[in-house]
Amino acid sequence: MNKKNFLIGLLTILMVGSSTLSFASDQTIVSDTIPSLEKKVQTNYDLAKAKTALLKSQIALKIDKNKQKAKEELDSAFTYLSEAKSTADEKTKAEIDLLKTGVTNAKKSVSLKKNDAFVKISDVFDKTKTLSEQYNDKLNLKREKDIATFNGKYMELRAEDALLQAKIAAQSKKTYAQAQVYLKEANEWYTRSKKYSNQKINPYVEQIQKDIEDAQTYLEKKDKEARNKISDILQKASELIKKD
Repeated sequence: MNKKNFLIGLLTILMVGSSTLSFASDQTIVSDTIPSLEKKVQTNYDLAKAKTALLKSQIALKIDKNKQKAKEELDSAFTYLSEAKSTADEKTKAEIDLLKTGVTNAKKSVSLKKNDAFVKISDVFDKTKTLSEQYNDKLNLKREKDIATFNGKYMELRAEDALLQAKIAAQSKKTYAQAQVYLKEANEWYTRSKKYSNQKINPYVEQIQKDIEDAQTYLEKKDKEARNKISDILQKASELIKKD
């Protein structure tokens, strides 16, 4: 889907029928507001993508022991933050600049094989997560049912985040219970996303939810196969986000 067309279509829907804007007298307000909302929606989405990339970097470094992959995900996070900054307001731009500095410092630590690399990635992830979620709450788009595609994709990203957290927790039997919590969270996000997705996507989402149930069963049995199941689910989750 063309990103620009998607955002314009989304915001056109958002504006149609709004009781605060009259067609006859407020054409200027409409033309000024659509670009403003478009930018906010884009910033919100790019911040969510940056957060996910940082979580993937944590996994690459801590679990997969793949420093190159960790650096690649940090590069992706930096790119997403740059894109978020390009559409953000001045206050948010300043906050994003601090996050970009954190990403740069984390990458340097990974490259130099410093012991604090994971801590630095975790720190910038936590700060990005906070900004992303605060920005989303502030945005607070009231006409949720009219922006189905955006809401659905945002929820799919939140589900992927929960699955990534589950993968981390599933690395040790001591934290299997926490992995169950994250899998349950992912399942709940997918349930919420289905009311915004089309009929083509819903069967794919339902299959992922069945796979989550299977992974939960393996965790209950304390079977290490749960780790492979969660990895398979994550692959499907990434593919789902790319689907229209």
